Amino acid sequence: MRKIEKAAMVGITMAIAGGVHAQSSVTLFGIVGGGVRWVDGVKGGHQIGFDSNTVSGNYFGIRGTEDLGGGLKAIFMLQSAFTSGTGNTISSNSFFSKNAYVGLSGDFGRVTLGRQLNAAEDIGVALDPNSAQGPLLATVPGIIWGGNFFTLDARFNNTIKYVGRFGGLTLRGSYSPGGVAGNSRAGTNFALGASYQYQTLVAAAAFQKTYNASASQWAQTMMGGATWQIGPARAYLSYSALAVSASAAAGPERRDKIPSVGLVYQITPFVQFTGAAYYDFASNLKNVPGADGRKLTTYAMLEYFLSKRTELYLEFDRNGFSGAYKKDPTNVSALNLRPDGRTVTGVSIGMITQF
Repeated sequence: MRKIEKAAMVGITMAIAGGVHAQSSVTLFGIVGGGVRWVDGVKGGHQIGFDSNTVSGNYFGIRGTEDLGGGLKAIFMLQSAFTSGTGNTISSNSFFSKNAYVGLSGDFGRVTLGRQLNAAEDIGVALDPNSAQGPLLATVPGIIWGGNFFTLDARFNNTIKYVGRFGGLTLRGSYSPGGVAGNSRAGTNFALGASYQYQTLVAAAAFQKTYNASASQWAQTMMGGATWQIGPARAYLSYSALAVSASAAAGPERRDKIPSVGLVYQITPFVQFTGAAYYDFASNLKNVPGADGRKLTTYAMLEYFLSKRTELYLEFDRNGFSGAYKKDPTNVSALNLRPDGRTVTGVSIGMITQF
């Protein structure tokens, strides 16, 4: 009997050891930052509060790969965003609000399944000087035209995405089914993206279309642009166009045209500057005929690296509004814009560490 028990224990030990050996890597990673933020132009005048890392946002995650042989790997990612001031998660609906996917990668490319950025958002991130990392609309205006327009969610649930690289060309495609019985369009998203790199120049373009929960409206975005590394600086130039169908028959479509420019400059090995400007020319806001307006978003960030993982930051942002944009509910709510306000200005200072 003891020999049988000993043989069983040896078998279990070998099985566990084999499983550990097969798992190539599992990594815990994340970013935590915080500081002080001053904002002017909000209801009540101005305010001073805690800054939950305006530069990159706070998150932690687990990622892993398993070598399956023949160049094939199993991959996964679980990533949750939170506020460092309170410890609460960013989303009350999704614990892993940034990423929750599993997939396969190999010579054919990569296929991932789950909550993630879609194919067009990948291009938007690549064309943004700060990689669209901030947690605030004040510094990430692209959430309106680059993410889910109807929910303002930066990620898409239930998404199937493919990424393939062929020399300097990278192709992307994704589909997010809505899962609504009897309506194959409700809540869906379809996206395509492509980029090409030649030496230090990268050119990219993307398209996406999203239907609302009842498929009564759609929003689509086209974007294109380029980035160019010139010595210690990288320049960014892009153009996006948003169209939102009418909420009622024969109604007007909302249209936005958004050119943007940006720069990342490595001043010294320890100091980096990042700046950008986005100018949104909008017409028929909320699908109301003649409700036209303008919105100019600018920001500047100065980061001082104490080490490879820890830095101090100083950030400035300004959002200016004119016309119907001064009463746009999305911006009024997200930026706490005072009634008939024209600008919201913010300044943040703090520190970030990553693991």
